[in-house]
Amino acid sequence: MDLSRLFWFTFRFFVFTIPLSQFLSSRLLALLFVLSLFIRSNKFSDFFKNSWDFIVYLAVLAIGLLYSADIYLGIKVIETNLSFIAIPFIFSSLKYIDEKRSNEIFYSFALGLILSCCICLIVATSNFFSTGDLQSFLYYNLTDTLSLHPTYFAYYLIFANTYGLYLLYYQTDSSNLLIKSFAILFFLLVLLLTGGQTAFVSMLLIFAFFILKFLTEEKSKVKRVTIGLIVTMLLGMFVTTMIAQNGNTVGLTDSWDRLILWQSAINAVPEPIFGVGTGDYKEVLNKYYLDHNLIKFANESFNSHNQFIQLLYSNGLLGALALILMISRPLYLSSKRENILAILILFPFLIYGMTEVFLGRYQGVVFFALTHQLFTVQMSPIISSNVLKSNISST
Repeated sequence: MDLSRLFWFTFRFFVFTIPLSQFLSSRLLALLFVLSLFIRSNKFSDFFKNSWDFIVYLAVLAIGLLYSADIYLGIKVIETNLSFIAIPFIFSSLKYIDEKRSNEIFYSFALGLILSCCICLIVATSNFFSTGDLQSFLYYNLTDTLSLHPTYFAYYLIFANTYGLYLLYYQTDSSNLLIKSFAILFFLLVLLLTGGQTAFVSMLLIFAFFILKFLTEEKSKVKRVTIGLIVTMLLGMFVTTMIAQNGNTVGLTDSWDRLILWQSAINAVPEPIFGVGTGDYKEVLNKYYLDHNLIKFANESFNSHNQFIQLLYSNGLLGALALILMISRPLYLSSKRENILAILILFPFLIYGMTEVFLGRYQGVVFFALTHQLFTVQMSPIISSNVLKSNISST
């Protein structure tokens, strides 16, 4: 096995471990970064071309460190975001990402996600038989087994379901139809257990796309099966939502709570251009909570639960603009290339950005960096077959 093949195998194994183990995936990421140093000689030009928006974002975080009182926490924030350097550097060593390679990356991730779901459900079932508490299957109780935050786990599942539905809807034959349908329904079941209303909104928008496509296109057996799955998932989502509302399930799902958090972060900003600093966001916001008798939020040390407001608060308008740039660039490139799948997968980051801080942990940063690069680097679908064959033969 030559170095390029070993690198590609290791990269797919890294993607496989993202939903399974932060410990393992972070170390594989470091290994891939080192291996990429021996793959190509012109990777630096590719790296800057693929990641200049990431570099702008990291520069804003570094500037925010200069006026932070808590330097240690600021450095921890930057360390959490180092995937924005490693992932593009690794992608620059892959030479090309075509549809086949993109699908292989997805299947690697989906297999890891299936395994992680099975582990969580097995442990939850064991806990249920020990305690008799159905809460063992919900929220943090479900995902703590793998030290996963429910928010990030939910987006992993949204990604898998969106990509899976797209591949199913557009496949030309009915091979493996039952297996793929079962996997999609399985991902939805686990998604429902995470209990995130933001996830439901994101899925509704994705479902709407497929339903509208179905109504305006020529029908086929596979497309009918896909729409049947979507209708089944919609019913499951609405029933679950009604049960959750009637049962008053726990969790920060109250829109008024989120509104208070958003207002608090905005009001706590002393300087709209630069914010409070990369390392001081937690201390300043907790002080605001205490000063305004928001004891519950201070005790839990809640962030703003809005990625745009969070960066506006911590790094000012510079941070908010850097985030908008990172999200809008792959969306623009995907729109220009008429890559509908990329738009469907990237758009929920905008939805999540309104209700969650999805870049608050390694799990969110590495996944956003992966999807960003997957569709930023991905070749245009209208590229000539001669160029594609030339790239493949040189790998």
